[in-house]
Amino acid sequence: MTTTWTAAFRSAPVSAYESMTLIHPSRAFRDQTLRQVVRVRGAGDRLRIRLSNQYGKQPLTIARTSVAAHDTRSSITAGTDTPVTFGGTAQVTIDAGAEAVSDPVDFVTAGESDLAVSTYHASDAGPATYHPFALQTGYVVAGDAVSRTHLAGAEEVESRFHLGGIDIGAPEGRQVVAAFGDSLTDGVGTAHGNHHRYPDLLAGKLSDTSVLNLGIAGNRLLSDVFGERGIARFERDVLAAPGVTHVVVELGLNDIGMPGMLGLPAVPADDLIDGLGSITRQAARAGLTTVVATLTPFGGADGVSPGFDTPEGERTRQRVNKWIRSHFDVVADLDRALRDPAAPAALRSDYDSGDHIHPNDAGAEAIADIVARAVLASA
Repeated sequence: MTTTWTAAFRSAPVSAYESMTLIHPSRAFRDQTLRQVVRVRGAGDRLRIRLSNQYGKQPLTIARTSVAAHDTRSSITAGTDTPVTFGGTAQVTIDAGAEAVSDPVDFVTAGESDLAVSTYHASDAGPATYHPFALQTGYVVAGDAVSRTHLAGAEEVESRFHLGGIDIGAPEGRQVVAAFGDSLTDGVGTAHGNHHRYPDLLAGKLSDTSVLNLGIAGNRLLSDVFGERGIARFERDVLAAPGVTHVVVELGLNDIGMPGMLGLPAVPADDLIDGLGSITRQAARAGLTTVVATLTPFGGADGVSPGFDTPEGERTRQRVNKWIRSHFDVVADLDRALRDPAAPAALRSDYDSGDHIHPNDAGAEAIADIVARAVLASA
């Protein structure tokens, strides 16, 4: 089977700064049903669900799981609810630090399908392994409501919990692109619930291709601040994903901007270059085609994120971008695609979500265009 949808996870806060600024903290579930909506791309007649307890501190028991076609909000399409088993049983216990992969389920997906995965958590296993910025509303209700068509009075949640991936039985040779990055990959700045993250849009531009969004907002290449650092999670998140053929590496911007926000020493350009080189060498050894993205402008960001935009940081960005352009055969030059021609250290105003760091929907479309051209050029 081929991975068609996945999420990169993070744990509880690893720094005091992160604890203070976390918008969507993790949480626990007890005698509650969680329904999460995902969009998968690719035609198939079977699928598998992957559930994760990667950052859990104790075993996680999920009493029942199902998958269905999503209708609207918390509702599923009547008649599509399909039980999911693990080793032939409904209940699965996942050890701390582990993942569970379901048995194959007979379930037809078309070119683009919105699925609802419902899980019943009978007992509290502590704060969940989660992804903070799902940009897709999930729903929580009391009791076992896994097969209920509509979850009346459901609590809405903005994070993704435990749901690690969905694999489909795709034709042999299907291309799988792993989009590995930070908040620009995660989709921060794009419209909630509209699937306008650049990896979503990229999937629509590449035929017979699945695109996996492995972005984590705030993630850094070299340091554990918001999620595990990129050089540490690359093997697990990208190399271990079934069927990956290409990787797009978009990381390093937070290594430049966050030290100023945290009052820490600036990260030298040479360190970022070494980190990117390490990741691309791992990808090459695994036989992946690699696309490296240049670092995008952040001029003016101090008004929203004090300390992010500094002259030293801009010099570092320029040096890293020069190295990327000269070192790699396949480059997605996001800097050139998004920068303001009249003020190259800043985003174009029509691509700016308002914080001068994150592109809006139009900016995400521009990213998807440039990345698609790079992927196609690598063939």
